[in-house]
Amino acid sequence: MIGRAAKALLFTILLAVAVAGGGYYRLVHWAHAPHVVDHEIIFDFKQGTTLTTLSQELARAGVVSSASLFHSWVRLVEGDYQRFQAGHYRFDGAITPQQVEEMMLKGDIYAPIVAQITIPEGFTMRQTLERLAANGIGTLGDLRALARNKAFLAELRIPSTTLEGYIYPATYIFHSLPTPHQALSEMVKSFWQHLPRNYETQVHAMGLSLSDAVTFASLIELETRHDDEKPLISEVIWRRLKDRTPLAIDAAVIYGVADYKGNLTWANLADTKNPYNTRVHIGLPPTPIGSPDLKALEAVLTPSNFGYYYYVLIPGEGRHHFSRTLQEHNEHVKKLVESTKREKGNKDKHH
Repeated sequence: MIGRAAKALLFTILLAVAVAGGGYYRLVHWAHAPHVVDHEIIFDFKQGTTLTTLSQELARAGVVSSASLFHSWVRLVEGDYQRFQAGHYRFDGAITPQQVEEMMLKGDIYAPIVAQITIPEGFTMRQTLERLAANGIGTLGDLRALARNKAFLAELRIPSTTLEGYIYPATYIFHSLPTPHQALSEMVKSFWQHLPRNYETQVHAMGLSLSDAVTFASLIELETRHDDEKPLISEVIWRRLKDRTPLAIDAAVIYGVADYKGNLTWANLADTKNPYNTRVHIGLPPTPIGSPDLKALEAVLTPSNFGYYYYVLIPGEGRHHFSRTLQEHNEHVKKLVESTKREKGNKDKHH
């Protein structure tokens, strides 16, 4: 038989357990319930802050609804406060106290974007440097000097006298304003990351150096924006290189014209002093003429095999007609010339 005193003690213990269990349930429910932060809060969690102070500051900022409950959740349930990582945190919208705790455990620190630079496919080094300078990343003079600095090129493993062709086209995000050295290093690092596996070995087997292959790829990139045309352009270039016939790529000619005004003249096309004039000089130009993407780099290795030797723009389409014979090519060149004349005539009528 249990005495009256023993019964009272047992009842008290069971009641305490029930109350504690109910308290734990309520704490868990609170920790998993979304709390709406109705505006963006950038919260600074300083190194050395106590849990009590952190809990109070989170509640005061409106990140959690209760300082005491957050303190209890971390202390009694999670117990990982020593692993919380100091830094800036961003809170906005619906977030649970448990998610707040997980963010600080993981160190999901908020780093605002201070610069976002997009380098389109085919962009030249000059255009890239101008874009960097326009975003406050060095002066144009400093960037130009760095882009041709032999020690810097060697540091980046670039087998050329210039960065041209080795700045990978992509969008670059910086959370702190980079130096010219940091920005250009990041862009060239992306080139090496995107270069297909064993690329150098494969192009060497095809008779090209890496520098030749990047130059080749840049010609493909500047000639077409359509990925499905890149292997076709590659085929034409390969056939002309093997036959030692001028490539006749006007994008290369334009690259070598210092004061290009938007219209190629007959003098430009006949200029033998322009080393990039692929209408008069045989072979690849001395350096790349822009930034090739992965598809253009791959197209060097994977030319089509349809017997194409010529191509010309299809009027109004932005795509190309590829031909095996000069006669067929000339027929389509004629269509392009006639279309261009009609467009010019229509414009003249409206002015």
